[in-house]
Amino acid sequence: MAEAFANIGGSIAVISDFKNDCCYIYSGAFGKALNIPAYARIDSAFEDCIFSAIDPSDLIDRHILELRFFEFVKTLPVEVRTEYLHSCILNVTTGGREMSILHHTRYLDFTQDGCVTLGICTYNPVGDKRTGEFEGYMFNLNTGESIDVRQIEGIDETILSRREREVLGLLSEGFASKQIADKLHISLNTVYRHRQNILHHLNVINTAEAVKIGLRMQLI
Repeated sequence: MAEAFANIGGSIAVISDFKNDCCYIYSGAFGKALNIPAYARIDSAFEDCIFSAIDPSDLIDRHILELRFFEFVKTLPVEVRTEYLHSCILNVTTGGREMSILHHTRYLDFTQDGCVTLGICTYNPVGDKRTGEFEGYMFNLNTGESIDVRQIEGIDETILSRREREVLGLLSEGFASKQIADKLHISLNTVYRHRQNILHHLNVINTAEAVKIGLRMQLI
């Protein structure tokens, strides 16, 4: 299905296998603009070869949108979670040309305890670069109903605990783990645990990225 979608629309479709930490990329004509082969298997659930072409600011906003989307679908019964997707416009640079793409993400399969095992992302060219503020959407595929933006923004408060936000705030000010432990009157091991939880909840690989996301989401 992903291959057919890519070929018919000339777009790119990425199947992410989170259980086995890999992804499968199928690309139509548009893939050639980004130097993406017609088919590729990557040993990561994330398509970094595509992300590298996306405007860095858009990439951060897209990451935040997916965090919010993931937290939102977690509030739904498992059996209806596949009915929702999120969408946004991203700007890319390829061959010295700036252009915009329509991006969709949808989760296809969950375990009974709610963990995502399979997802699909699609990328469709929509012409020259668009200017203006980043806009993200979530909606139900069956009904076409959009999710209220106030509900989306309210999700931010559920991503990190109060203590995790305190730790992230101190990290953003340049404090080391030992200093944070002393300031919050907690053990060093507890600080380390909070730091690992922050990286996990924000789906980033280091503290610098966590601070960047935290500032953009006003968690700090």
